[in-house]
Amino acid sequence: MRDQYRGLPGWTGRRLSHPEMLELSAAAEACGFKVIVEEEDKHVPRLHLPPHPATFHGVELSPSFFEKGALATIFREAHGTLVIASESLPLPECVPIPQERGRQFLDEVASLDPLGMTDSDVIGMDGISLYFRLRHSGEERGFVAWSPGTHHAPRHHALVLALFRLATELAREAGSITFLEGIHGYLDAGLPVKVFEETPRRVRLFGRLSSLSSEALDSLFAATPPETPLLMDLTGFEGMGTLLYPRFARFHQRPGGTVWWVNRIAARQLKEAGIPEASLYTDLELAKAALAASPT
Repeated sequence: MRDQYRGLPGWTGRRLSHPEMLELSAAAEACGFKVIVEEEDKHVPRLHLPPHPATFHGVELSPSFFEKGALATIFREAHGTLVIASESLPLPECVPIPQERGRQFLDEVASLDPLGMTDSDVIGMDGISLYFRLRHSGEERGFVAWSPGTHHAPRHHALVLALFRLATELAREAGSITFLEGIHGYLDAGLPVKVFEETPRRVRLFGRLSSLSSEALDSLFAATPPETPLLMDLTGFEGMGTLLYPRFARFHQRPGGTVWWVNRIAARQLKEAGIPEASLYTDLELAKAALAASPT
């Protein structure tokens, strides 16, 4: 059906006109499908182009088993704004983009030739559906992709990662951060980690880890200064394969003090990995106090 309607003016995967929807419905029924019409959730974020001449890069994200959302940047002259929206956020978070980071983002997007992108040919059942909408160099585009990655639709993948990484850097509201961590695994965005240069230094691991994360996890642990007191934040952790247990056990033996701020899943698995229960804390302030009192 997608290929049949690809050439219609203004067509996108989610922006069919009423006559086009009726035609698509009739074609599906003629093929033996039952068509059910449902009103879409009014809280699902949608992209809207700002008034001219603002530059706009946005993506709607529809993961199979997580809430929907949208990320967008709006640039007016030298000023940029990042917008993060999701079904659970009552209002989008709008964050100013620092000028240098904005220039870096625009250069990264320009290198992808976004005006030359069209719908990705790959479709599937699970994963994540993406709808991009752009106004770049004064021209507008809209196109879709399903679960892009480095091996298929790599430019679509690079574009959504550029938006996602900018959002991850700049998001401040708890709801926005929860949403971004929830879609991380759908975007093939690498190891789910964020390092906070606080006192004490905090390393946040979230989501799920599998044996495919081994090399990236080794690199993270190797790059951590061995003598630095460290707060490992696993409060958003969703589990790991048992093959990773020895890596966590070895890392805990580092010379610098290490405490683990954990949820129930992380506490269980770290204990199974051999990390002492006395090093696991569900309360942040207790974890910090224990780290401050530990010998260095």
